Amino acid sequence: MIIGTRRYAAFLAMLACSASACAQTAVPAAPVAAAPEAAASGTVESLALRADAAIRQAMADGPFPGVSVAVARDGQIIYARGMGLADRESGAPVTPQTRFPIGSITKPVTCLSTLQLVGQGKVALDAPVGTYLPDLPAPSRDVTIRQLAEHTSGIPNYLENREFPYSNPVDLTREKMLGYFADKPLMFAPGAKFNYSNSDTFLLGLVIEAVTGQSYDRYVADHVFAPFGMAQADFGADPDHASGYLARGGEFAPAPAYDWLAPFSAGAIVSTAQDLVRFSDGLFGNATPEAVRALALSGDALSDGGANAYLQGCLIEGDLDGRRKLSHPGSIYGFSSHFAYYPDDHLTVVVLTNSQGRNFPALTLEHRIARIFLGLPEPDLSGVAFDPAEAAWIAGNYDITTHRLGFDRLGFAAKEGGLYLSFGGVDSGAPPIALIALGAGRYASSIDTEQRFAFSRQPDGTVALSMRYYDGDFPMVKAAQ
Repeated sequence: MIIGTRRYAAFLAMLACSASACAQTAVPAAPVAAAPEAAASGTVESLALRADAAIRQAMADGPFPGVSVAVARDGQIIYARGMGLADRESGAPVTPQTRFPIGSITKPVTCLSTLQLVGQGKVALDAPVGTYLPDLPAPSRDVTIRQLAEHTSGIPNYLENREFPYSNPVDLTREKMLGYFADKPLMFAPGAKFNYSNSDTFLLGLVIEAVTGQSYDRYVADHVFAPFGMAQADFGADPDHASGYLARGGEFAPAPAYDWLAPFSAGAIVSTAQDLVRFSDGLFGNATPEAVRALALSGDALSDGGANAYLQGCLIEGDLDGRRKLSHPGSIYGFSSHFAYYPDDHLTVVVLTNSQGRNFPALTLEHRIARIFLGLPEPDLSGVAFDPAEAAWIAGNYDITTHRLGFDRLGFAAKEGGLYLSFGGVDSGAPPIALIALGAGRYASSIDTEQRFAFSRQPDGTVALSMRYYDGDFPMVKAAQ
């Protein structure tokens, strides 16, 4: 799950801790198999040492209690490591077998399950969801299965409903959950825009139950976990997993408990990093029929012809330094994670952590690990001198155009000899984040250098912004003053 704007602002304000709070316990890696060409530079063993160092550095930068990483090439695990603590109270270490709630990485599992049913002729992509859920109220019942999978339905994200018990999500039922979004007005005409919404994937889980007569978790266990060999994967109802933490005032506080029906098919799975590698191998390998895989890797333009990088398989189509990738992040109640597959390199990288940090370390660490095994250099982020004249034409608020990511507006202000970002806008009250100037209108976030901003003056005098966020590039326009 990705949190909404108002919660994101409060979330950033409370997140800060010292590196000393993150004890590190290295666990021997799983056996490292030889690959035909490990990477452009170094042996498999030297790559593993570099990856170890990247994890330790990320833990200090985060910081966060524990992390599990797995890397596979051609479906064969070539690196697996656990570091730090799975539970700070007991001192239990993270190992490659430690399970973590994976949050929204659940979504690709749900979409694959839905597309399996499409491939069997039991679900039609362009049928209204009300075809399978006849009691669903308007207007939600009229959006299509395709629009739910691609997050273009316009149905509001239930996490943004102020009545949703975000801090104490317990004693929930499917009916209660539907009450937070199903009868609410659509945010836009279906197909017109992209809006990342847990509500969309929640409804797909209900469709799976209605069509198969099985519970969502039973269907996924039988048709994804078992055939893909994901022996340790389960659902949030099972407490046997790492403990999640939030950083507050330099200390880690236990994350709140939650009912697994709060995330349900949008984010309830728990898994090891190695089992998510097996999911990747099952999805992109022979365990998935070619026709179903083709559906998962297909997407549709928005109704105005604009691009939507979110595919029917609930995968983000993007790149890392020019290398094609398919990915999805996860974030849920004290855990953050990232899943990525590089199709041209047949490489899968999975990062699981048991904290939510203001720098979202799972994404950043995934990129660092991937660069090591792809033989890519780390980007030069030494920065250039701050240019007040450039900052003057950049400063202001910028609005999302056809994509929405839990926030609608970003604010940029020049002060204290630098440019600062505020989620929600200049006057939102969100903690300002210093940016690193890279030259020619390009900037990177100082707390997550993988988040980039490229500003450009247009011929008509307006200012455009392209934001690199969670492996996607999203256009924004400067709001009128």
